[in-house]
Amino acid sequence: MPEMSGRSSTKLEPEQAWTVLTESPLKGLAFAYEAGRILAWDEGSQLYLLNAQGETLCMSRAPQQIVAGAVSAEGSLIALVGEGGDGSLVLLNADFEIEVERPAPFEATFLAIDPHGRFVAVGSRGGAVSFLNRYGGPAGRLETIQPVAHLAFVPDRPFLVGAAAFGMLAGVELNDARGPGRLDPEIAWQDRLLSNVGRLAVSGDGSMVLASCFTHGIQRFDLRGRNEGSYHLGGTVSHAVPDFPGRTIAAATLEGEIAIMNSAGNVRWRDRLARPPIALEIDPLGRYVIYGHSTGEIVRLDLFGAGPGSGKGRTGSAAGDGGRRAGGGTTAPRTATGSVRRPDWTTRAVSSEEQAETAVMAITEDPPCVAMFTSPHRLELFSATGEKLGRGPEVTGVGRILRTAPGWLAAATDRSIALMDLRRSTQRRVDVSLVELTHLVIRPDSFGLATVQERDRVGRLTPSGRWIWKQELRSPVEDLAIGPEGFAALTTNEGELLIFDPAGESSVGARFDPADPPLLIEAPDASQSGVVWISLCRRSQTLSGHELRGRVVWTRNLAWEGWSLSRSGPFAFAAAADGRVQAFDRTGTVAAEGAASGTANEAFTIDERNVPLRIIRKGVHLICMTLDGRVRWRAVGEETLGPFTAGTAGVAALFGQSLAWFATGKEPAQR
Repeated sequence: MPEMSGRSSTKLEPEQAWTVLTESPLKGLAFAYEAGRILAWDEGSQLYLLNAQGETLCMSRAPQQIVAGAVSAEGSLIALVGEGGDGSLVLLNADFEIEVERPAPFEATFLAIDPHGRFVAVGSRGGAVSFLNRYGGPAGRLETIQPVAHLAFVPDRPFLVGAAAFGMLAGVELNDARGPGRLDPEIAWQDRLLSNVGRLAVSGDGSMVLASCFTHGIQRFDLRGRNEGSYHLGGTVSHAVPDFPGRTIAAATLEGEIAIMNSAGNVRWRDRLARPPIALEIDPLGRYVIYGHSTGEIVRLDLFGAGPGSGKGRTGSAAGDGGRRAGGGTTAPRTATGSVRRPDWTTRAVSSEEQAETAVMAITEDPPCVAMFTSPHRLELFSATGEKLGRGPEVTGVGRILRTAPGWLAAATDRSIALMDLRRSTQRRVDVSLVELTHLVIRPDSFGLATVQERDRVGRLTPSGRWIWKQELRSPVEDLAIGPEGFAALTTNEGELLIFDPAGESSVGARFDPADPPLLIEAPDASQSGVVWISLCRRSQTLSGHELRGRVVWTRNLAWEGWSLSRSGPFAFAAAADGRVQAFDRTGTVAAEGAASGTANEAFTIDERNVPLRIIRKGVHLICMTLDGRVRWRAVGEETLGPFTAGTAGVAALFGQSLAWFATGKEPAQR
């Protein structure tokens, strides 16, 4: 078979008919080609069912992270597999109503449904493919030497084609020898492949079997397993799918190219997208293609210009394409949930990538502003409206520390501290000699500053730099907090909770395992409660509330090892390294909890109604969600997403060298 030509034909004039943006980053997509329905699911476990005009027909949230999904060609049956060892297999109807729910095969990896919605095939890493009928009953089993990674039912006959991730392609006959509702799968042929397979697709009669083999191009087989040649796009092909008759083929590469060609391999049209598609489907008559990006855009591309029912004029190109539409023209995409938003403002904040990577950021309250501390010892302040408020005083030394209190901001290195009174717009260097500052907590209006030097010398000083008391400890400090009435507390590497009264007299308030020194914060609403301190022993998975003198008032056991302990508003947030989190009030009651997000790089805050929120970074996405996974908004960065921070007033993040601000309580602006 000849290699494809790089010349584009003028016969096709593709136009983007519409773009829909999902709530969270898109994870997968399936196409009911007879019904003209698009099933999609995102990383927030949100399910979407769209029609061919891009209108949302149904939305629902799955109880588990979705590993794989499929829909029958006529749209009556939807199948989903949940993540984890206890993942479930769920069969839904076209209205997202659950018909069947049962345990999924162990380590299930993919799903396939026959075009008429009679049987579901579930593959696993163990190598077996389980067949079920549409009522969830067992219907057969297929075992292969290599685990099947891709499976495609042939629409017009009881036959399917499967492929391993590497090294095998097989044809399977589906016999009804064991009675109605049962299948007797039998391998009809096998062929060796010398490459990985990223996608497997078949035409309506099975005469064209396409295996997307990355650098080996698109390998074409017939229904008897004979290799009929290959198509080469000049890139790494991840998706290739034919229309029903096999006359038109849509293909996409990891380099972001999308191409339309005929069955002879002649390229009729090609274009480069802003980012590679993670899903690609084609209309059975070859009139349009549907593709999806990981950033959440689902796009319909009409191959012959605006077709009937395309929705042209109401929606347009993907946000990731910068509003560019194949064939010319621009319109605005719509969102399925209204969750994608632009920053309220952006401003150039750093002058190099190194500064962006090493920046330390904080958000202050009363008044709200954003502080950015970058090398070399450069502190800049921005108001919540994006106005540059000026620079802080010069500080010398190593490291960058930012600490906030209502109306105040402190920037420090290991040798000096600069203190800013934001209400009065004054700033000064704290006139005190420091050696290797390791911990700093500020409350200038009542307590002053609490410091730890060289990890074992704790002290309290006034904002003007006068020491009120200092004390040298016999063990290094783990964590430090300021409480009401001039009291301070710290935890040591010997497992002690030390309480310091206003004059600096210390006492042991509680003892813990020295091998598991706890984290420590001031309890939410400490001045209004008998609980003043909260500690977290990570290995023993114990969260404790302490009264002013350190006595344990309550203890809560976590189901996982804690990674961090922080507070915002009326809540204390205990988080694990994989992102699992619980929000506690001052009584130790769990107010909200969240599943693993896959990252420890996240921030916690509250909204204007005191609902706990988490902010996470995933690739090019900055996502704000409730702890139960409901996305409030997300932003897609056109440049590298750098450090970010969150406060009650909003979220600040670096996109490339620009500072972006997202105010709390504002509705997302559609992209």
